[in-house]
Amino acid sequence: MKMRISQINKSYLLIGILFAAAILRFNQINQPFIDFTTWRESDTATIADNFYRGNWNILYPKISWNGPGLNYVGYEFQTLTYITAMLYRLFGQHDWVARTVAALFGLWGIFAFYQLVRRMWDEKHALASATFLAILPGNVYIDRSFVPDPVMVSLVVTSFWLLVAYLQTECLYYLLLATLIGMLGFLTKITGIFVGIPMLYAIIKILALKGMLRSKQLYLIGVATIVMFVPVITYYLWAHYISLNYPPYHIAAAGNWLWSDGLSKWLQKKYFLEKLFWILKDFWTKPVIILVFVGLLLHPPQRNRDSHQAPWLFHWWMIAVVIYYLIGAKQLVDNPTNLNIINPAAAALAGHGIIAIASLCKQIVGYPATLAFMAAIILFIGGFGYQDLKGIYYQPTAEKDYKLGLALRSVSQPEDLVVTIAHNIGNPVAIYYSQRRGWVFPPAWKGVVWWADDDIKNNPKTIRLLEELRNKGADWLGIVNEQEIQLSKDNPKFFKYIEQTFKLNQETPDYIIYRISPL
Repeated sequence: MKMRISQINKSYLLIGILFAAAILRFNQINQPFIDFTTWRESDTATIADNFYRGNWNILYPKISWNGPGLNYVGYEFQTLTYITAMLYRLFGQHDWVARTVAALFGLWGIFAFYQLVRRMWDEKHALASATFLAILPGNVYIDRSFVPDPVMVSLVVTSFWLLVAYLQTECLYYLLLATLIGMLGFLTKITGIFVGIPMLYAIIKILALKGMLRSKQLYLIGVATIVMFVPVITYYLWAHYISLNYPPYHIAAAGNWLWSDGLSKWLQKKYFLEKLFWILKDFWTKPVIILVFVGLLLHPPQRNRDSHQAPWLFHWWMIAVVIYYLIGAKQLVDNPTNLNIINPAAAALAGHGIIAIASLCKQIVGYPATLAFMAAIILFIGGFGYQDLKGIYYQPTAEKDYKLGLALRSVSQPEDLVVTIAHNIGNPVAIYYSQRRGWVFPPAWKGVVWWADDDIKNNPKTIRLLEELRNKGADWLGIVNEQEIQLSKDNPKFFKYIEQTFKLNQETPDYIIYRISPL
């Protein structure tokens, strides 16, 4: 009876953790895609929008920021956008629908993570680790962003949990589910494959404890691995083919890897470590960074040999992330949502660290003071950490682009083509909210898809590029006021060309819109 009551209390704790996680993630759930990850979110949103408007073939993700035509991109498998597009048909095309899909995957990921830690360590560490994953400011932010990372992490963690369940119980049902869910996770974002390293450790460790390294169980895992990766490899070869044969000739994460820039260039930039530290300080908070290091240094919890655990699993997860960082540091620091893959390991190690510190404090100051200390740390991370992050990453940095998009929708016809110069060059957020097709300016081009902000300054090609878009049927030009001011200073010839050639339609403190007359 006592055990049953204890289990009920633990269930209530888990429900409370998930409820707190939901409150954090659903705060500002209706915010447009104008926050820190505006570029990635609005780019993703254009794909969901094209699915919703009739392009239902999931193998051909289509964007809207490269003019008329097919415009397929070599992106990851569109799990998030396809589900979102289908839900648009039920609830309408609203930003809260898109964010809710990501947030619900994030919440399920916390539950699956709890189950994984419970099997690897114990119930106490599972609850502590799930608490940290629920309140980590960066994890909260990414889980409510319209990007594939929370979906991928949720699916991969679920697959990992089911794999461990199979290793411990030998129930084939778990292996089948682990294979199918893992396949979808790796398809959703290929970087989830780095979690294969701690997965391999768990397989070897648990089977070794059971004396089954040469068993039928290992053979079945090998077959499942092949079944899992054949579709993944096939799809990403297909994505590469798409990027080579359809404009804008773009494949996800292009140019952000070690082989793109070379080791010497990354070493000159000190491997982006300073930038990584400041991101982690915002995403984790300093107390969590300390607790992660404590968890790394301590021996992991272990019950007994018969429990068939892999206690160093989350240390191996960290090793996998280090390998990822060595070849993809620029990708991780330039697009911090990619760091979501490290959050489960960080949460587990932080959970282990705080339990170890609490055990020591309990011996010195007693249980009530220890409980108050742990509550203070959790409140600091979940409260102050979230508020600090909110002041940076939740800020509506692209609000003027959003207003420009709405204005372009109002003045244009559905078949019109728009050109936008956003607050950040290449950001398609105004095109998405215009619900029109068109071009970011300068437009994407083969070989180097994205321009830097400096590329528009004093660039004699800008007039020719805009003339080319005019020849292709561009009807409207929208410029956010920051870029309007910058252009008048840094590229006055181009700005004068715009004023003399096109008819002014609207001018506000946030943006300016010109009607482009046909040649």
